[in-house]
Amino acid sequence: MPVHRVATGVDLLAMDHVALSAADPDAMAAFLCDHLGMHELAREPGTTVVGAGDRAAAVSVTAADGPREPGALARLVLRVADVERAIAGIPAESAVDGDRIERATFAGPEGLRLGFTLVAGGGVDYDLDHVRLRVCDPEQTRAAFAEVGFVPRGQALHVADKYIQLAGAPGCTDRPLLRHIGLRVDSIEAVAARARDGGQELDERAAQQDTFATVLPGPERIGLLFVRQPPPA
Repeated sequence: MPVHRVATGVDLLAMDHVALSAADPDAMAAFLCDHLGMHELAREPGTTVVGAGDRAAAVSVTAADGPREPGALARLVLRVADVERAIAGIPAESAVDGDRIERATFAGPEGLRLGFTLVAGGGVDYDLDHVRLRVCDPEQTRAAFAEVGFVPRGQALHVADKYIQLAGAPGCTDRPLLRHIGLRVDSIEAVAARARDGGQELDERAAQQDTFATVLPGPERIGLLFVRQPPPA
C-alpha cells in the first residue's frame, strides 16, 4: 500500500521522533542500526539518536537507571518495501508473528516490541509508520490527541503520513520504556494554547528552548514533546 498523508490540525506538521529510555542505550541503538536499517544521527552523553535518514522520524534512546518496562508502548512499526527482506535482517533466533508478506512483529531489546508493515510506492525504508499504544481509556486519550491537532480516522490518529493506534489495555508502569513522542510544529505558542485550553498537564521538566511538553490525561502519563520546525536554509 502507498504512503498517504493526512492534513492535520493547524501548526501540527509531522511526527518527528520517538524517545525511549533503556538500561543499555548503546545496545538498543546498535540493534536498531544493525538489524533495522537505521544509522546514528547524533550522540551526546547518555543519549543516542538513530534513524533511517533525514526525511524519516528518528528514535532517541536515553540511559535509564535500571531496566524499563513496555508500559504504554505496545509496538513501534516501521514501513518497508519488502517485509520478507526486512525479516532476513533481524536476528535469526527472533520469533516472528504475522503473515511475513504484508506485516510482521517481533521483539527487540529490553521489552521493545517492533514490527514491519508493507508500504510500496514511496516513503523511506525503515521509517516509522505508526506507534501502537496501550491505554486504559482509549476514548479519553483519543480526545487528548485530537485536541493538539491529530486527525481521528477510523481507529487511528493521524499526523501527516504517520499515525497513533490505541489499544484498550492497562499500560501503567513506574519505569516506562517510552519517554515521549516528538512532534514537529510551526508554532509552539499555538500548540501550547490548544493544550492549555484542553486542560492538559504541562511538563516543565521536558521543555527546552523552542519546545513545549505536555502529559496526556490517564494513568499511563504519555508525554508529547512539540518541536519548532526549523526555518528553511
